[in-house]
Amino acid sequence: MESGVNNFKDLAEIISYCVTAISLLGLWATYIFSQKQIHFATMEKCVSNFKEITKWSGLQSDISPAYIEFVSEEFFYFENGYLPLEVSIEWIDGMIDYLPFYDKNKVFVKSNRLDSLKSQEQAIRLLRDYPRIRKAIQMHGEIDFEIAQISIENESDREKRKQKRDKIIYTVIINLNISWWRKINLKKIIANR
Repeated sequence: MESGVNNFKDLAEIISYCVTAISLLGLWATYIFSQKQIHFATMEKCVSNFKEITKWSGLQSDISPAYIEFVSEEFFYFENGYLPLEVSIEWIDGMIDYLPFYDKNKVFVKSNRLDSLKSQEQAIRLLRDYPRIRKAIQMHGEIDFEIAQISIENESDREKRKQKRDKIIYTVIINLNISWWRKINLKKIIANR
């Protein structure tokens, strides 16, 4: 049995293995970089869209249809991995005040901020063409929405509110059509935010 480099053929083979390994590392790095670029571009687009929608909120116009369209688009991005899970969690936390929900008994919970989503009839009408949102807002566990939407007066209120909101965020994400591997560490990521 021989070992070592005995001829030019062996040397060329070793060099080709090294070049292949370096190429694979380069491809992996390129993939990671392009994912980060996609995440950043998507976040930038969503922030811009949100600013555009909310700049009209002080006027007489109803921003609810535009906001619902925006949320549907964001949920699409969440489902398809265009946004990191950590960003999705934070953005869903912000959506809690704007979206209506259905508790585990299918009782309507009105929007905290959008007038046209404060009545069940209007909410049904606005959400008719958005099955992704309708599915996401269906809660499965017991959640006290009054605590989830209280204004924060002290640290105790902040912690109670966070616990309830974390349950809502978890349920919304679980209701979305995301891959099982993104769901694996979901509770841990939510708890550590």
